[in-house]
Amino acid sequence: MLQRDKVHAAVGGVFFAFGLGVGLWSGASGAILTRAGVDSASLGIILTAYTGVYLVAMTAGGSLAHRFGIRPTLVGAAVLFAAALLGLLNAQSVASVASLLVVSGFLGGLLDVAMNSEGARIERSRGKPILARLHAAASAGVAAGAILGSLIAASAAPGAAGFIAAGGLAAAAAVYERTARSEAPRTPPRSPTARGLSFSPALIVLGLVLGASIAAETAALLWSALLLRAEAPGYAAFAGLGAAFFALCQATLRFNADGVRLMTSDRKIIVASFAVTAAGFAVTAFDAGFAASVAGFALIGLGTGAIVPCGFALAARQTPGRPAVGLSSASLFSALTRLPAPLATGAIAQAFSLPMAFGAIAAAAVAAGVGMALFGPAGGNDSIAGKD
Repeated sequence: MLQRDKVHAAVGGVFFAFGLGVGLWSGASGAILTRAGVDSASLGIILTAYTGVYLVAMTAGGSLAHRFGIRPTLVGAAVLFAAALLGLLNAQSVASVASLLVVSGFLGGLLDVAMNSEGARIERSRGKPILARLHAAASAGVAAGAILGSLIAASAAPGAAGFIAAGGLAAAAAVYERTARSEAPRTPPRSPTARGLSFSPALIVLGLVLGASIAAETAALLWSALLLRAEAPGYAAFAGLGAAFFALCQATLRFNADGVRLMTSDRKIIVASFAVTAAGFAVTAFDAGFAASVAGFALIGLGTGAIVPCGFALAARQTPGRPAVGLSSASLFSALTRLPAPLATGAIAQAFSLPMAFGAIAAAAVAAGVGMALFGPAGGNDSIAGKD
């Protein structure tokens, strides 16, 4: 195996471990939140803070990677994120859930931008799309973690989920560190005075669209267990099935998305994906029962599967030679749509119902798809092969 292929595989391992940790929290969250006494309104506030620090971290992460290098940023963030998840998955009170979720959000955001920057660098060097498959690895991790998390949360040793999440991330970071260190030397980091953000209109639009998609993903991952527990209390141990099917379908789509990206533009894929996402949330909004809601979450997974990898690839190409800057800039602008979403979801769920909140997200997905079709950056994916 070529060295660059080994690095590619190691980065895929980090993506999987990241997804596994997120999935374990998603599957176990229903039980943890119930045990800690966190209601819908409180969860909305906590998730708003989580989203805020996640965005700050992604913005700062681009500058850190630009200044110190992607590898040290990625490894450091992965190890610290592992420790935060260990605490979060053993939280017992509202205060501990809130504080540890916020800390996890910051460290997860740093890791997110670092591993996507490394993925964009590898994609560019190989001359063919790989980002969607890296995101598929993360989705596969979420799928495995979600069902495992709900089963562990209902077992006699609920704290085991935290050790699995932390161990997976630490191991993946160690493998990546050893593999990437042996790679041929790269161009040294730019001067710390180099510009770390871009305010191009294309990145602003991409940020708004990515924010809407990530908000939808967050809702499917972090609210699905609460909906399924409410619809079928007798199946509480399987409340992670919504997130699991969401992530499994997302992974399946992402494993095949790079081939589609070679045939059409990222913008067209994103527009079509939002239509499917809206349909999935509409299904969950009908509150038709456990099985129907799981099917709705699966459809959401298919819809959101290509949006983030295609959007990240577009963002990285808006700043040639500086992928972390494009990603961080788009992440910053995504705050305008991403940050208010958890608070709005929690408020609607508390005042009316969670299915009604999901109906509102369906409408937002339609608006995001229309916005991308009208204002998103045009062009195919030729720049993946260096045809800028």
